Amino acid sequence: MIAKLLGLILCLGVMSPAHSAILWTDSVEPPKKQSRFNYDRTPEAREVSTFWSQRKVGVGVATAGAYGLLGGIVGIHFHPQWSVDLGFGGGSHFQSFGFRVKKMLLLSSPLNPYIGVGLNRWQRTTTRPFNAADVSPGFVANEFMSESDRRTGQIDKDIVHGSLGMQYTFTNGPWLGYGLFIEALFLMSIDDFRGAPTASVGFNYFF
Repeated sequence: MIAKLLGLILCLGVMSPAHSAILWTDSVEPPKKQSRFNYDRTPEAREVSTFWSQRKVGVGVATAGAYGLLGGIVGIHFHPQWSVDLGFGGGSHFQSFGFRVKKMLLLSSPLNPYIGVGLNRWQRTTTRPFNAADVSPGFVANEFMSESDRRTGQIDKDIVHGSLGMQYTFTNGPWLGYGLFIEALFLMSIDDFRGAPTASVGFNYFF
């Protein structure tokens, strides 16, 4: 009799963990692993995603970049991550205009890295006295003008450029729609393949 009772207890002991595991599996789902790229999983990320899906136009100002010492930019967002920037600007002794295609790499945070590629035109239309040392930004004369260009005062360049930047945009609060950015660029002349790195900072507003 005692042997039968011990056998029954041992059987129950062996079966119990498996039975408990089955009950746990049926009643409780294990926590799902969240990826930082699944930006729709958090309220903040949904807020950022909604912002970029609703705000289609941005206007801004950039300094010391592809548009020269100072440039104005209008961005058209045809997709939450993709936009086309049109700009006009210049520096001392020259004017510039051009465009860029830009892609936001993430939509899960107000702080967003991006990449871009574009084409700009630099030209000098004024006839006032020219001194290459007065051209600003300085890399225009130092890196892109030949000795002949410096003597004659000719600035006539088509520039392709790539950029890698970081954008911070206020997606709520009293500063809703305003943003700041900083970017590194590499500029290259199509005519003679002269190139130079530079950096730009600026601010923008999206509506």
